[in-house]
Amino acid sequence: MNKIKEITQKNAFIWPILGCIVLYIAITIVTGSFSLAVISSCAKLCVFAMLLALGQMIVVTSGDGAIDLSQKYILTLTAYVSCTVMEKNIVLGLIAAIAVGVVCGLISSVINVYLRVPAMITTLATGYLFYTVILLVSSRGSSIPAGGFVKFVNASVLGINMMTLLCILVAVLLWFVLYRTKYGHQLHAVGQKREAARLVGINVNKIVIVAFVIDGILCGLAGALCGAYCGGANQDLGTTYFLPSIAAAFVGGTNAAGGKSSVVGVSIGALMMTFMSTFLNAAKLDIGVQRLIQGVFLVFLLVVAVSDAGKKK
Repeated sequence: MNKIKEITQKNAFIWPILGCIVLYIAITIVTGSFSLAVISSCAKLCVFAMLLALGQMIVVTSGDGAIDLSQKYILTLTAYVSCTVMEKNIVLGLIAAIAVGVVCGLISSVINVYLRVPAMITTLATGYLFYTVILLVSSRGSSIPAGGFVKFVNASVLGINMMTLLCILVAVLLWFVLYRTKYGHQLHAVGQKREAARLVGINVNKIVIVAFVIDGILCGLAGALCGAYCGGANQDLGTTYFLPSIAAAFVGGTNAAGGKSSVVGVSIGALMMTFMSTFLNAAKLDIGVQRLIQGVFLVFLLVVAVSDAGKKK
């Protein structure tokens, strides 16, 4: 039993993989049909939650109870920005969305780091600030995506959707940054104990700020893709993917106390949460009931994550 526990702790992706298998079987039973198309469909639909989950993972890994509650607002805001700017140029629209995400990440991180406001409170406050900007932008900007970008997000290569391929590329890049670069090693050191990291000469403030900026970049990319795939931006665009993304971050092996991450685990966790949404839809449950079930599942994950973090400390 201890051996199994040791294996699962070292390989955080095992639980979400098992979750995907169980949920796929449940979908097959509910729908009464066996279809591999369900897998490819979920792989395409999970990209938004996956990008948010990876961004959340980096912020949480920075430690000190950090979490970003403003993600859904950043996604929504960048969706409006991308739709508006892409009327002129698609590439500039994508860059603008990512740039806005960077600015949002910077604002939250500066308040958190230099004013010493806890990240949860900071991002809750900045989230409402971003939502105010959304209300202004939505009344003046465009909410209709560029046709060329819509074709791109719906295109496929060898049967694999372009968004899925792009997310795999992002995940590979993040894996390299987090586990093969100096920044990644320092981020995990900061997450384990910030004061100890300071004592060994690590610029903790810089590490945390960069973590929020990377989070903002991923939210911006998710916003641009989501706006195009969903047929345009709307004021509640990010709400659908927020709870699944947080659940994916923790079910994928992110330590709630910081200092531990798993790009592979979180990515598969996002796929698992999409399988869950597909199952709940196939079961024809009301959207309110679906969110209740996802919320209960998230609370369970947080209790387990915090409990494990407390034991390790």
